[in-house]
Amino acid sequence: MAESTGQLSAVQVEEFFAALRSYHSEPHLASDARTTVENLKEIVEGADAKSVVAAGLPTAAKLLVESALKGVKHSFVEELSPSEAVPVISRADVGITWIQFAAAKSGALVEVAYDDAVKLSSCLPRIHIALISSRSLLPDLDAAFARIGGILKESGRKPVVSIISGPSKTADIELRLVYGVHGPHALHVLMLDWV
Repeated sequence: MAESTGQLSAVQVEEFFAALRSYHSEPHLASDARTTVENLKEIVEGADAKSVVAAGLPTAAKLLVESALKGVKHSFVEELSPSEAVPVISRADVGITWIQFAAAKSGALVEVAYDDAVKLSSCLPRIHIALISSRSLLPDLDAAFARIGGILKESGRKPVVSIISGPSKTADIELRLVYGVHGPHALHVLMLDWV
């Protein structure tokens, strides 16, 4: 692992990865574009995915996702009509989205979506792959909430802000914790340590 990642130390990145694991999420670190593509291919192949949907990705990430998904049926939500989006997303095995920032201590991911279809791409498919730049890792939830407050104040549009802390889970069934009931069964967090 690199000596430092963005403004945070390798220790804080390890703290973030440990928090993700405690929520039954699977962290991955990509040090360059090639490793990013390899990680994406490995996750998608491991999920035996027949269909993938991606949404809200910056241009550089979209190009890498496109490269990783060669030979796999995939769609980018922004290229679908509103009437196509929900059926495509609901049939997808894997959803890939961009995470704006995360809190290292808690392992919480913050997704900011200005389109319902982008939000659905992280919560309808059985596997969610969350891409995040290492420069977007904040130390804790206080810093994350301050950033969320800034987004809400500055934004002319009303975003949907989601704090994601692992795959879907509930304890409603016989007071037993069960994963994957109302959303993704698995969450992979791929940290890009080069963007």
